[in-house]
Amino acid sequence: MFRSQPYLEKTAYVQVNLDTPLTYPGNSQTQNKSGHKFTVRDGDNLYDWYNVYFRVDYKFEAVANGANIGADTKSAPINGSFSLIKSLDLKLAGKTLYEANDIHKVIFIKNLLDFSDDFSRSVAKNQFWHLDSDATTVTLDDATNTGMGARALPSHEGATVQTIIPLNRYSFFEGLSDRLLPPMQLEFEIVLQDDREMIFQNDGTARRIVLRRLELWVPQLQFTGQGQTQVNENFLRPTQWKYLKEVLHLSSSRRDATGTWLITRGIKNPKHSSYFFNKPGNKNS
Repeated sequence: MFRSQPYLEKTAYVQVNLDTPLTYPGNSQTQNKSGHKFTVRDGDNLYDWYNVYFRVDYKFEAVANGANIGADTKSAPINGSFSLIKSLDLKLAGKTLYEANDIHKVIFIKNLLDFSDDFSRSVAKNQFWHLDSDATTVTLDDATNTGMGARALPSHEGATVQTIIPLNRYSFFEGLSDRLLPPMQLEFEIVLQDDREMIFQNDGTARRIVLRRLELWVPQLQFTGQGQTQVNENFLRPTQWKYLKEVLHLSSSRRDATGTWLITRGIKNPKHSSYFFNKPGNKNS
């Protein structure tokens, strides 16, 4: 309600840069994956944290010398811009509000379950989400897997991929769909995913993903007099709410023909379970 008339006068997206700028790797190196931090220090304005997102630009390169990757390499990064982030911690004045490790795996499963076919083929493309149409890993012109082919575009002679990562796919921000946080200092700490987990590798040429831009974009809200009254009465007071946190629990692998897996008492309100099977003699699940 507070995002519409007659309460909201204006929304302006504010760019927040990394506390320490990105560094680019030299020959035979990969980009630093940890120590990336955003700090929002504005204590005077209200922000719509439900609609915040990361803006990411990246390139696909050879590790040896940073050379562009040809279009016929049959290589493609893993599906979705969410795969770029391995862990995300959110802190308020040093106190942890939200933390998630191996979050890329959880969000991938959530996207598979939640995204409709129409959404996957339209809006989700801004998130580098391209559904596989079959199990083929070839990305040549005659390939049948259109999703793999679309994700192979960054291998085309050094093209830059521009994508976004909406934070409302993470449970803390998803819980803010009808809430406003009071003005406060928030800190985002990010660990990026290792290149070996990101890239389908088909030959002996080592490849890397290099981020050229990583920005946080936050909608700043300006309210009308009526809207400010609503904010004062509903959002500028102590409040609590519950949300289901993304926690990934991996079972031990089994080679039995039959078996039993147990969900322990330490896992409350489980939402999804995933199973991966390997056929004898195959390396890929």
